[in-house]
Amino acid sequence: MENSVLDGLRRYIADHQLRDGDALPPERKLADELGVSRRELRAALASLEAAGQVWRGVGRGTYLGARPLKFAPTLRGLRAGASPADIAEMRLLFEPALAELAATKASRDDLLELEKCARKNAAAKNDDEWQQWDHRFHLLIGQATRNPALIALMEVINGMRVKPALREKTAAQTTRQFFAQQHQAIVSAMKARDGEAAARAMREHLLSVQGRVSAGRDDAVDSHA
Repeated sequence: MENSVLDGLRRYIADHQLRDGDALPPERKLADELGVSRRELRAALASLEAAGQVWRGVGRGTYLGARPLKFAPTLRGLRAGASPADIAEMRLLFEPALAELAATKASRDDLLELEKCARKNAAAKNDDEWQQWDHRFHLLIGQATRNPALIALMEVINGMRVKPALREKTAAQTTRQFFAQQHQAIVSAMKARDGEAAARAMREHLLSVQGRVSAGRDDAVDSHA
């Protein structure tokens, strides 16, 4: 159902010739126009937000494109000069601790949504589909910490990852399957409320990502399998 809602939302944007910076209608009106529930619409918007295609601000509404810097949490060092290897190294330091904390705080709905993302990653047929669910997966872990400061940092990291020059592309199906299995291992540890195991699984995953970024090819994941 979510893919069909996403497709409908994208058609709406195209039919109305909306561009980056344009505002979408209020949720209630947009849901009525698309013929979907507000819950379904919010899930679709969350996917687009995690992929950097829309941004939402409290009291401001929903806008197309990446969040403008004046409305975004910023880290000066991330805005200029960061390479894919820099981002991978930063994630390796930050995200295992995030997963450890999220394992103790995640709600049942958080865990169900993370499992859904892992399934969608495993079923992804191309890099664009993979990126959509991968970005949402990692952002959801940040949100599961219930810590606004950590969530803001994770949003900055995800915002950097959507830039074409910094994306960790997954051209090979074997790479996507391997990473999806690692995502599921992270979720399984979180469901068991085992913070140390969640951190360890996240670290193993990001080491695989870092190794492939450093090597510049998909088959680099094989050395971590």
